[in-house]
Amino acid sequence: MNTTARLLTLLAVSVFAYGCQHIRIVRRSSPPRAATATPAATRTFSPSPRLIVGRVLAVDPARGFAFVDLGSDAPPAALAEGTELTSRTLDLRDTAQLRASRQLRGRTLGATVISGQPSPGDEVVWHAP
Repeated sequence: MNTTARLLTLLAVSVFAYGCQHIRIVRRSSPPRAATATPAATRTFSPSPRLIVGRVLAVDPARGFAFVDLGSDAPPAALAEGTELTSRTLDLRDTAQLRASRQLRGRTLGATVISGQPSPGDEVVWHAP
């Protein structure tokens, strides 16, 4: 048994040593400064003015009303009565224009459908000023 443990230890050390010989260290060199001064590299990106409010839970087409499940980071200004909201599909196609109502219970907001036809699961966004 003692001999077996010694042989296994020797085998593990030899495999480890052999593996260390074949590790290749790749060093990255920085590109020349002239190559980084292109117009595409100096372009800055700004965040989208559309902030996600939540998702459509249910729609009552007869009354023109939609229920929105609010996200945890929904901006308070988007929840004010009369705020214009937009519902859109996951591929970012607008489906309806909504107007926030004063009906707010917990994390659920009632919204009046101004135009279009929202569907449950649609993302609801607010166009921040």
